[in-house]
Amino acid sequence: MGLLTRLPGTACAFFERGRCFYEERLNPGYHEEWRCLVLQRWESVYEDFLRQADAFGLEDAAASGLWQRRFERLAGADPQCPSFQPGREDEPPGCVFAQEGLCLLSLPLCEGQCARFKPRVLDPAASPAKE
Repeated sequence: MGLLTRLPGTACAFFERGRCFYEERLNPGYHEEWRCLVLQRWESVYEDFLRQADAFGLEDAAASGLWQRRFERLAGADPQCPSFQPGREDEPPGCVFAQEGLCLLSLPLCEGQCARFKPRVLDPAASPAKE
């Protein structure tokens, strides 16, 4: 008897780097535990900053400049995530596992072509022109 293996889900609309985005697409943001820890920390620091700026009655222009400097230090500091691996710096937080505000490592592994399999829709503008 041969070994039965699942086909890969690479052509599925929910497949992203070996992970399944089905549940996230179904209920965006429902699974708080899938959110990127670094981005969660940045949001918390920002909320604290807003409370402080409000308490001190800072003008918007002054608060904006202060936040810009604070964020530059925050973004340049150790990300404090055990799974952080540097990736594209133009996509905050600059981790290879961060996508759409989520940590790919937290999402379920793709099971392959399953009952939720949905073919990717190809962008006609991305395909080569026929002559």
